[in-house]
Amino acid sequence: MKIAIVCGHYIPTMGYIEVHLANAFHELKHEVKVFTSRVIPAYVQSVAKLTDNTPYEIARLPASFSMGQMVKSKGLKKQVQNFEPELVICIGVGKLFPKPIYQIKDRKFKLITLLGDNEETYTTGGFVKGLKNTVIQQTFKKKVYLKAIKKSDLLLPYTSSTVDIITQFISEKYAVLLKAKSKQISLGFDEEHFFYNEVERNEQRKQLGLNEHDTLLITATRVAPEKQLEKVVDLLDSVNQKGFNINYLIVGFQEDEYGKQLQQYIAQKAHKNRIICKPFSNVSQTRKYYNAADSAIFMRAAISIFEALATGLFLLLPKQQNISHILTSQSGIYFSKLTEDVIIQSINIQKEKRQERAEQAKQFSYINLANEILNLSEV
Repeated sequence: MKIAIVCGHYIPTMGYIEVHLANAFHELKHEVKVFTSRVIPAYVQSVAKLTDNTPYEIARLPASFSMGQMVKSKGLKKQVQNFEPELVICIGVGKLFPKPIYQIKDRKFKLITLLGDNEETYTTGGFVKGLKNTVIQQTFKKKVYLKAIKKSDLLLPYTSSTVDIITQFISEKYAVLLKAKSKQISLGFDEEHFFYNEVERNEQRKQLGLNEHDTLLITATRVAPEKQLEKVVDLLDSVNQKGFNINYLIVGFQEDEYGKQLQQYIAQKAHKNRIICKPFSNVSQTRKYYNAADSAIFMRAAISIFEALATGLFLLLPKQQNISHILTSQSGIYFSKLTEDVIIQSINIQKEKRQERAEQAKQFSYINLANEILNLSEV
């Protein structure tokens, strides 16, 4: 099948869903072509590079407009039509980029739109603020959402809260259509890159200076203020002062002011030597860090959650709707509030169940997700 993936930004070195899906469809022997812009979003410019060293073609169009995450390019419609795809998958409606695809008349391809909006998409400090009244939402984005809902053959929300969030800024008529066309899927991980390996675990723990019985908690994410890592650092220092001896590895520091501030904050803690800070790492190194750890904690939704799950880690996640579909009682816990007890629970896990947790996580592999999308497209 000829599959076109349309998205405003496409960065093969970052672990976003559009990259993983393109890789998975190619691995399943389909002809894949990505249509995107030449733009790198400002928030990842320090760690992202545009490399098109992929086994499938990437068509990068110059941006005719770019502001924040919004981007437009002229000629998208013609380029996609010239490819003559059988299936077009649009990702990132809020970036405006896919809009021309929804304006194609008498199209001969199946059109699917992936929707990832959730309670953190329009937030500051974790609260939805003025969602219905923001100028950007009303002036730029809403029209594209309405076209996507109306013109797509199928809508695939990939968080549990997506439909509820979008419903807040569209009419009842479109809300009914949104719900009727939606089939819930999920984010996931590439099982070629994320898996549990005992040898890697032992080697990486030695490099980190850990012995066999040391407990290691990890967070691998782009280190930024909204990740609230100070809360984890504070509680970890507190429980260690009570004799629990938990080590904490933070992976994802960038050469920016906030990263320096967080490291200075950590340096003031009594048990600062139990906190290990590492820069943003490539996929292979991140996996090794996960394998070295015993459990992982995340303060908000992130693709990294699925990658950690793939290595069999026991996860500590906040109780919120957009990630409520991920954990079972064996794979982790959801916490309503981060407390010392939550941190302590990272010790009380069954380490011998790790391989079993890694096997269970394979339901979220992108190969499975790609097959699910293809099956749904045939309905």
